[in-house]
Amino acid sequence: MRLSGLDLLRIFAAVALMVAHAGFWLAPFGIADTTWMFLGHVSVELFLVAMGFLVAQHLFATERKVPVLRSWARSVLRLWPLYLVLLVVNLMLLPAAEARPDWAAYLFLTQNLAWPHPHFFGEAWIVAAAMLVLLIVPVLCRVLQPLRFVAGSAVLLGLLVMTTVLRGWLVMAGNPAFDEGVRKVLIMRLDLPVYAVLAAWLWVHRYEVIIRWRAALALLGGCILAATAWVHSSIPLDQSVSAGIFLFALCDAAWLMLLPWVCALQVPERVASRLQVLASSAFAGLLTYITILRCASVLGVPLHATGKLQGVLMLSSFILLASGVAILVTLLLDRPLLALRERWLPLSADHRVPVAER
Repeated sequence: MRLSGLDLLRIFAAVALMVAHAGFWLAPFGIADTTWMFLGHVSVELFLVAMGFLVAQHLFATERKVPVLRSWARSVLRLWPLYLVLLVVNLMLLPAAEARPDWAAYLFLTQNLAWPHPHFFGEAWIVAAAMLVLLIVPVLCRVLQPLRFVAGSAVLLGLLVMTTVLRGWLVMAGNPAFDEGVRKVLIMRLDLPVYAVLAAWLWVHRYEVIIRWRAALALLGGCILAATAWVHSSIPLDQSVSAGIFLFALCDAAWLMLLPWVCALQVPERVASRLQVLASSAFAGLLTYITILRCASVLGVPLHATGKLQGVLMLSSFILLASGVAILVTLLLDRPLLALRERWLPLSADHRVPVAER
């Protein structure tokens, strides 16, 4: 089942991330930095929740046991090869005068297990978070698979409470910075895969209900996102224990509520196929667009604008260039790597049997 609306939302999130990290070109407009922080935060949360939702939805749509080890192997082959290429590129761009990072931690994606979060190749934390999601989602699906809807829902809600309590204890005990600590340290984000699995659990087992109420859920989710935007703009996040504990949970819950409405959107087939191509390049884009900015800095490209028109033109040029690079990387590198994965670890045909309503 092609979810063109979700593809469209993933494309929007990718563009929003580019704008969030290149917003310095719009400095002549006097836009507050909290706006770029909000855009970056909500876009990454969407990317991670949507990715886990798609994987969990597929794993639930089978009547055989979820193949956890196979899912793990496929996830590693999905994320790690392209990430390794970009890691090498960023190591090459590192100035000789700067201290060498702990490359082994980056190699095995363990750089985000504890704070302070390292500054080198900062966007790599998204890959680490994505790996966290893709490792936990199959386990949760395996545990939930034999359960009825109410029991499974209770397990998921209980896990959300437990992971939120854990984050609360860590925030109050360590007082980490909001962005570099709470957001990017993986032990803080164990609720991420739970939200993704909950979205898929509801989609598979209560499809008719959530589609009927999708507009109301989307309205509520939009209101919650608006509330998170207000918090970003009104409260010093590093000084707020409540924001550290609950803000990302609210954001993830908002995307969970918006997903049914988004997934139900229908677009013409020709448009849908193009959206799918663009959305499939989102992962490559997450890894390449900051690298492009680093290359621009090394080449002496001005990273500031003297006027509003110049700022808009420079930002627009960057978005077009970064999008083109992401598509090229996807077509020339990512797709061949995925083709090798399908040859080595093909998706079993019996994974496509719909699960019965319980």
